[in-house]
Amino acid sequence: MVLVIDIIVLVTALAAGLFWFARAYHMNNNGSSGATVLNYSNQGLTSVGAGIYNQTNATALDLSHNNLRSLPSQMGRMTHLTSLNVSYDSLQGSLIAEIRLMPLVSLDASHNDMTGMPAEIGQLHNLQTLNYSYNQINTLPNELANLTQLNTLNLMGNPLSAAQINSLKAELPHTAIVF
Repeated sequence: MVLVIDIIVLVTALAAGLFWFARAYHMNNNGSSGATVLNYSNQGLTSVGAGIYNQTNATALDLSHNNLRSLPSQMGRMTHLTSLNVSYDSLQGSLIAEIRLMPLVSLDASHNDMTGMPAEIGQLHNLQTLNYSYNQINTLPNELANLTQLNTLNLMGNPLSAAQINSLKAELPHTAIVF
């Protein structure tokens, strides 16, 4: 019965063309450890509550296209999170320092009103894709140079100077930097 429901959910999601296809849907691949994908995009959220950050086994979280102005430090409990999408929100300032506790591979914080990046971002040693495009970032933390696994860094649409980008390119020579 569960397998039939799983197949119906998957087929329905594929037909709709959704990348993030289910809210708190547990994907189980023939008995292997399941990945939990949480989709809270387009929900009109203004805050992230315990119902979200207490799902500590989640591996992917989509909070995009909401009205979030900040993220709670309790999100640091999500220590299995490899993908975080907070794009197209209203985030201000910087992301939470507790982001360092997440084993992120992909982080999309594009299209917000952020003015900085936390220095702790340099502790995301598994990070491969970082999108901070279309924010108000005008300084970059030196700790970005620690992201040796980073393949792509998108900083398009931020008020950064060519000198800042060139310095970053020298520090991350194997990273494609979009500016």
